[in-house]
Order: sequence, then structure tokens, then C-alpha cells
Amino acid sequence: MKHVFHYDERLQIEVPTLEQPWEVYSVQERREILEYWEPMRGKIPGVIGDYEAHIQELHEQLQKEEEWDVSLQLMNEISDYASRINDLNILYRMQPDSEIDEPIND
Repeated sequence: MKHVFHYDERLQIEVPTLEQPWEVYSVQERREILEYWEPMRGKIPGVIGDYEAHIQELHEQLQKEEEWDVSLQLMNEISDYASRINDLNILYRMQPDSEIDEPIND
């Protein structure tokens, strides 16, 4: 199932990259994708926690910063990490139509 996933450096996890619509995959392929995805999905809360801690550090630096250019850089970094958290939350909630109750006779 590795070919359906790629490591996303920005999000620090493997993410699904389906090459075709979900419904096109056989029942067995969908099962394999879901089985591979669940451990990746399980890592998301930890990555979010790390990003939230980093945002807190950046925010503390921002409160002490007096240079406007450095403040802008810190705000951009905070925005970037907030965007990553948003993307991870979307991935975490993503549930493909997992109705795979069909028998495996493909």
C-alpha cells in the first residue's frame, strides 16, 4: 500500500494520495488502504500537540520581540503551523466511505 501514501514533510506523516476515486478500488484494496491508514491517522494527535507547543514557544518569543521584521517572521511561522494543524485535523476527520461489507471475491 506504500504506493498510495507519501511522506508529507510539512505535516510529518504519510498521507494518502489516491490515484483514482475511492469507489474504483476493489474491496480488498480499500481494506488494505484503510489498514495502512489507521496507524498513520493515529499519529496525527501527537503531531498536532507538537505543533501547538511550537506555536506557544513562537507566541512567547513574539510577546518579547521589539523588531518589527522579526515579529512579522514569527507571525508568519505561527500562521504556517496553524495551517498545518488545520490540515492535520481535516485528515484526521477524513473517513472514506468504508462500507466494505461486501465479500472479498474480486
